[in-house]
Amino acid sequence: MSELPSNEAEAIKADIEQARAELATTADALAAKLDVKAQARQKAQTARARASSRYRSARTSVTAPVQRAWSTALASPVAAKAAEDKRRTAVVVAAAVVVTATALIVHRVTR
Repeated sequence: MSELPSNEAEAIKADIEQARAELATTADALAAKLDVKAQARQKAQTARARASSRYRSARTSVTAPVQRAWSTALASPVAAKAAEDKRRTAVVVAAAVVVTATALIVHRVTR
């Protein structure tokens, strides 16, 4: 078997290295698509950042009386207790949603 000229051998080696790099990139992309936990974390982080941004935007765009009322509400002992006990807050919010939904249903039925 005859040997290839030096420049052809180098070209083939370069092609092989490029193919390996492309294969590694493809394998990494497939692994990332299959990593459901990482995707969920990324989506949660994106949603958290978006919500935080919208909260700051809404907070700065309201009028002065609303800002004062907001500050007063956050400084109240009830708000402090709610911040300490998130589970209780979640239950209270869920109950409020259920009560509101029930009231709307009753209102529609009785009309």
